[in-house]
Parts: sequence; structure tokens; C-alpha cells
Amino acid sequence: MKKYAVFIVLFCGSLYGAIIKIDDTQAITMIDEREKFFSEVFLVQYDETKIQKDSQNNLVFIDLCKYRTSGYEFPCGNVNGEDIGIRKYFIKAKDIKEAYILFRQKHEMKTLPDKNLYDYGESESNKDDEVGTYYIHDIKGKFWVIGMGYDSGSITIYRQTKDYIEVIYQWSIDW
Repeated sequence: MKKYAVFIVLFCGSLYGAIIKIDDTQAITMIDEREKFFSEVFLVQYDETKIQKDSQNNLVFIDLCKYRTSGYEFPCGNVNGEDIGIRKYFIKAKDIKEAYILFRQKHEMKTLPDKNLYDYGESESNKDDEVGTYYIHDIKGKFWVIGMGYDSGSITIYRQTKDYIEVIYQWSIDW
């Protein structure tokens, strides 16, 4: 029986060994480096005349490549056959946790983590290069998912409002 217990502990440890807690200083720095780019996007309100429906998950959004904001201009379009852009979704959900489950990407954690975490995947070299997915709760109540790859990346920001959970989703490539 002891053999099985040791095996289970070692097996489970290797499954989750690629996920580590982020300290508050690192989390604050990561958000501070990025938040300024989204200041105008946070101001975009639900507008029935600009709404589209996502064919993959049936959620409504405003395409911010089509309806540009002032301030930082996010890259949009097609680069080397890859689409890049930014959207703001308006999800009817009771809280960010529920919206995360509805919106999350396939490679992300299945449930909303309650701590700031960094998932660097299966390769230790990813950790050295800061490649992976960061899950950060900021002090203003927003939840950030920052995906950093070797040649692409994405940022998803969840924010509770009175009527919706707003989800800003920006994705790009570095080629």
C-alpha cells in the first residue's frame, strides 16, 4: 500500500510541478507594464450597433480592430497567415469565475485559480525564458491571463461591471 501512496504522490507532483505561485511584487509589475495599453479599451461600452457574435463560443463582442479606440493602437489583421487583434466581450455571468469557465482558452486551467500563478508547462527552459501562462488577480478586482510564447502571446482581462463581465482579449504574434 505504501508503494502505491508514494507512486501517487510522485505522479501527481510531476503533473503539477510546472505551476508555481507568483509573488505580489512580480504580479504588480506585470500588470503595471501592461495596463496602460488598455486604458481606452476599458472605457468601451456595450453598443448594440457594434456587437458581433463569436461563432466558436456564441458570446457577444465588439471587434476593436474594426471600431478602434484612441490611445495605444493594437496591431490587427493578418501576419504570415496568422490573425491578430483585440476584442471586448460582454458576458452575462454572475461573476468572473463563471465568465472564465465560459471563455477560457483550451490550454488554460479549467477553473479560476484563487492565487496568482505561473504555469510554464512541461519544459524547464520555458521557466528560464518566462514562457507560459500567468494568472493574476490585480488589486482593482480584475483577473488577468497573460499567455507568453516564443512567437505569440495573448492577454485576457476579466472585469466585473454592473451588467456584464467584460472580457478584453488581445492576441498577437512576434514574427
